[in-house]
Amino acid sequence: MKNAVFILSLILLIACKPQVYEQNTPDDVAQIYARGELRVITIESAISYYTSGDEQMGFDYDLAQNFADYMDLPLKIVVANSVDEVKQLLLNGEGDFAAYQMPCTKQNQRLFNVTDVTSLSNIVLVQPKDRQQITDVTELVGKEIYANDSKYLQRLHHLNEEIGGGIIIKQLPDSLNIDQIMYEVSAHNLPLTIADNDVAELGKFYFKNLDCSIPAGLPQQKSWLVRKNATQLTDSINSWHAKIENSRFFKKMQSQYLQKNSYYANFEIAIPKGSVSPYDSVFKAVAPVVGWDWRLLAAVAWNESHFNPDVVSSAGAMGVMQLMPRTGAKFGLNDSTFFEPKDNIRAGTEYIAAVKKMFYFIENSDERTKFVLAAYNAGQGHIFDAIALAKKYGANPHIWNQNVEKYLLLKSESEYYNDEVCKLGYFRASHTVRYVNDVMKTYDRYMGNSKK
Repeated sequence: MKNAVFILSLILLIACKPQVYEQNTPDDVAQIYARGELRVITIESAISYYTSGDEQMGFDYDLAQNFADYMDLPLKIVVANSVDEVKQLLLNGEGDFAAYQMPCTKQNQRLFNVTDVTSLSNIVLVQPKDRQQITDVTELVGKEIYANDSKYLQRLHHLNEEIGGGIIIKQLPDSLNIDQIMYEVSAHNLPLTIADNDVAELGKFYFKNLDCSIPAGLPQQKSWLVRKNATQLTDSINSWHAKIENSRFFKKMQSQYLQKNSYYANFEIAIPKGSVSPYDSVFKAVAPVVGWDWRLLAAVAWNESHFNPDVVSSAGAMGVMQLMPRTGAKFGLNDSTFFEPKDNIRAGTEYIAAVKKMFYFIENSDERTKFVLAAYNAGQGHIFDAIALAKKYGANPHIWNQNVEKYLLLKSESEYYNDEVCKLGYFRASHTVRYVNDVMKTYDRYMGNSKK
């Protein structure tokens, strides 16, 4: 195939601050096959991509996996924290296309190819029904409204100009996605937000007290995006989509993710106002066992179960701390206590303390925490394999980011998992690496939003 090669440097204004995007990687179908994998950039959300235990799920994820099968290529997921990061990663060549419904603005169409994987939605106000209702956007004057996505922030600033000012716009950290923000509105931890109507309608099905009826913007097309220089990949995506858009598979995906969604099962546990979890007192009581701040334990629990004591993962992990049956039994749980939050949290904390002792040789406590979190998620054996690989290849075996983390990710490649220093062989580590990052981000958020 003849490759289309372009070099593009553009400056894009996003939200209220300038953001420079550089397109400097010539990459199309031939280069993708030469590399041997299809790299897809997405954002964690109920519709696009999420994990349940070790299982990867989501409407856009399942479509991307189907396209990868169509191309006869393995799929690699790259998770971004925001639409701005999606674009930067895509233009930097760190992914081949964006499997996320990105707004088809004029700026985005100048930067990217818009594919036929599209949807149409408009932005709506998300507010609790059981509080004083806003019936028109002009009533937002003097009200606080929260968002973190540049698209939503930009729309709020434009709306503020349209009505003559007075809206109090608050920016949230990227560690919260739109589904979590809607949950916080539902729980009365945040007063108002805005969301695409398809996202809001899906969330409203689970967060029964939300109202999403007030429009806050005009309908807008959204699409998967591809770099301008990847015309053959764009054509391939469009050809594949034409074959599957009326298929039983596509209708099944719509039913599974757009009409109902397992992602929201973890949001049904109410969090008291001013608390980070329903079990703050329990986390505070057991934290001395491991020597961690109690909010770090709460961050682990949030990322494991969203504090739902009744969750059972597809792998069989159970309860708030998502302990496997054998591990739970080792730390005193039985059939009658596994789903009791207090008992499950205690057992999970004792297990973390035991894992922490295994990494006594990591002198820096912040670094040791990351190793412990990784081992809690993946098992210590794979982490020790990654440490051994780091030593062998000259990386610092006591530093997680870009050192041991790197070699844990490489355990999915035969050159590394067949190395004599590896004891446990193949491991797909993207979930574990993301888990460590997510727990630390959640902990940072809790540290900023709670009292000791």
